[in-house]
Amino acid sequence: MKAVRATASGAVEVVEVPEPSPGPGEAVMRTRVAGVCGSDLLDWYVRGKAGTVLGHEVSGEVASAGEGAPFRPGERLAPHHHAPCLACEACRAGRFVHCAEWRASRLDPGGFAELVRIPAGNLARDTARVPDGVSDEAAAFVEPLATVAKALRRSGLGRGDSFFCVGLGPAGQLAVRLARSRGAGRVAGADPVASRRAAAEDSGADSVVDASKERLGLAARALTGGRGFDVVLVGPGKREVVRDAFDAVADGGTLLLFTMAPRGEEWSAPLHDLYFREVSVVPSYSCGPDDTAEALEEIGSGRVRVDDLVTHRFPIERAPEAFARARNPDGAMKVVIVFE
Repeated sequence: MKAVRATASGAVEVVEVPEPSPGPGEAVMRTRVAGVCGSDLLDWYVRGKAGTVLGHEVSGEVASAGEGAPFRPGERLAPHHHAPCLACEACRAGRFVHCAEWRASRLDPGGFAELVRIPAGNLARDTARVPDGVSDEAAAFVEPLATVAKALRRSGLGRGDSFFCVGLGPAGQLAVRLARSRGAGRVAGADPVASRRAAAEDSGADSVVDASKERLGLAARALTGGRGFDVVLVGPGKREVVRDAFDAVADGGTLLLFTMAPRGEEWSAPLHDLYFREVSVVPSYSCGPDDTAEALEEIGSGRVRVDDLVTHRFPIERAPEAFARARNPDGAMKVVIVFE
């Protein structure tokens, strides 16, 4: 079968790999849609995964199931690429991403493959059963929306709070929409790309900032009467953006770090301001089963629209072209691989 593999250069290639088969409690999914995530476009991250098959924003249907599997052939599903044990200390505290089993689990060989083996733990503990009213493309947004759901929960965003999203790619659009769904007050966004700023307005942002022309802190305070925003989500994992976004946070507010940065990337926090302004710095990494359930409910209920975010579709044979298109944000939002 065909799959998309990372190379040492940070690029991707389409290769032939053996078809997987399910063991006890497992299922093999016939992939229908796989989204290109922002992490798949980070050269340093992809180089670290050289030789492996990428892809984790996926949906499909069960092609075959092992003995005792909780899903049967023909059922539609959206699996998470990691799943916790639900029994360890980290899981009992709700810190699922710090569970040793969560970190060790993975889809086989990866989501960008025609067939994907879902291990028993993933299938039983963090795989969403997709309802009839949710399309395959919409189901592929369950995982990315779940990461946003976790991030907003960790930020403490409450009803009526103001929210500023720095970076208005697919995750940023989901953040604007979910913040609206959760009853946020003033919602704004910032991005250097005009098409993404326009998309954020369609997503429900009250205001957008051209990040190529305006400093985030100055723009945020102009929008809020000098106060700043209660929660500022930073999409780019770049220290200069984080530093600028810090100035956009209201006193007592939260700076929410959403994207990973390479090892060695450091941010010199303004300790005096951090202390006296009581700004909380909160990172958020991936998500857990509770977030998956919330994301599916938000999509299934129609409170968070996702289908309209797909701008480009490619067959797996053209995966390198799909990645190249996703790297060019002008006029592109979510790029997906579709499978016949």
